[in-house]
Amino acid sequence: MSRFTLATALALALALALSALPAAAQQAPDTPFQMPRADDPAPGAPSDDAPAGSVLEGFLMELFDRAQPHLEGLAEDMGGLMEEYRPMLDDLGRLMDDIGNYELPPERLANGDILIRRKPGAPPPPPVENLMPRSPGALPPGHPPLSDPPSPPPLLPQIEL
Repeated sequence: MSRFTLATALALALALALSALPAAAQQAPDTPFQMPRADDPAPGAPSDDAPAGSVLEGFLMELFDRAQPHLEGLAEDMGGLMEEYRPMLDDLGRLMDDIGNYELPPERLANGDILIRRKPGAPPPPPVENLMPRSPGALPPGHPPLSDPPSPPPLLPQIEL
């Protein structure tokens, strides 16, 4: 599973788990305990007049209650991972400009290289000089050193809709 898909699934699961918290907090006020009658259904058992959605809702609530500690730990791990990858993702974003200018899905070659082809009608990509390497040793061999950092390209879509 890709990291983006995993992050999206995590965000969705966390949002659903957190939306269940207010419902759990609205329990009945403190009332004295009353012994249930013998013909009363068991607590949590679906009743005949209950809508079918309540069974699914109960299942999902139990699932998220069990998964919540694991999701919180995963969210902490993913937060650190995203901070670690942020500079590389920023570089990739400047290199690619608008993701809509590229064909999907990317192509993987036998040697492991991944090709993301530019669409035939897309405007020209931004010049490579607009990219700033993170360290002086990151320049390709024979490339002259950069003096002043160029201004970043505008953050506007390059395709007319």
